Amino acid sequence: MAYIARREEFYRDIITGGYETRTGGRRGRPNYAGPLGEDIEWERDSVRGYFQTVPNARLVDIEYRATDGTSIQIYQITTSDLTLIDNTLNLVPPSHLRWFNRNKPEGIILDNVAGRGRSARYTGGLNPGYDNSATDFFDERAGIIITYGAIWRFRYLGISPTVLHEIGHVMTRSGNISYSHFPESRREELRSTRASRNPGVMEALCNAYMYLICYGSDNPAIHGFGSGGDSQRDSSTRAALRRCPAFSTMIDEEWRNRFAER
Repeated sequence: MAYIARREEFYRDIITGGYETRTGGRRGRPNYAGPLGEDIEWERDSVRGYFQTVPNARLVDIEYRATDGTSIQIYQITTSDLTLIDNTLNLVPPSHLRWFNRNKPEGIILDNVAGRGRSARYTGGLNPGYDNSATDFFDERAGIIITYGAIWRFRYLGISPTVLHEIGHVMTRSGNISYSHFPESRREELRSTRASRNPGVMEALCNAYMYLICYGSDNPAIHGFGSGGDSQRDSSTRAALRRCPAFSTMIDEEWRNRFAER
């Protein structure tokens, strides 16, 4: 494994959110089992959505080490998800992790919710512009938040696409990925795509980054997740991303070959 524990395991109740299904514009309960098993229904509140409370979860703080020695601090992760977060970060070129570490030196914190007030959700992730006083060991302004629900939703893949999406937001800094390398029609299509609950114009671009990182995997399931006919993960979008500095100049030939069309 490419990580080391930073302190002894500790225990805490956590909340794992469930992603709502969407059918014909209507939303419903998650169509997959929660962490408490198939026999336990999802609960729901009016603000944050569907959830299950996991009692006495075993957590740990870790330090991920990339192949070039770059360290990423990760806090409050369940011990059962250590391999998952390791597999996720192993997909990311070390140069991208160095950029992430430079811009988000606090690293990654796992938490029940991302967002505040009525924007808070049990699912997804966030590059927040605020610090949470309840976590005095972590400055959220200098890190990213990933919900336990986001980790749970895609655990069948053995990775967390949400982590890759949030790293994508950091990669937009200094234009390492940007719409400037996209054809105008595709740029406008992606800018207007509602890719998440956040209506921001960068959401589909960061999804495209997430999908290309997955496309480069030699794991068939992960590669398949990164492939597809929609505008966020088709060959035209992949070609545009490869023209961005993140993939044209920041990575070496070995990594470029990983992301080459196949």
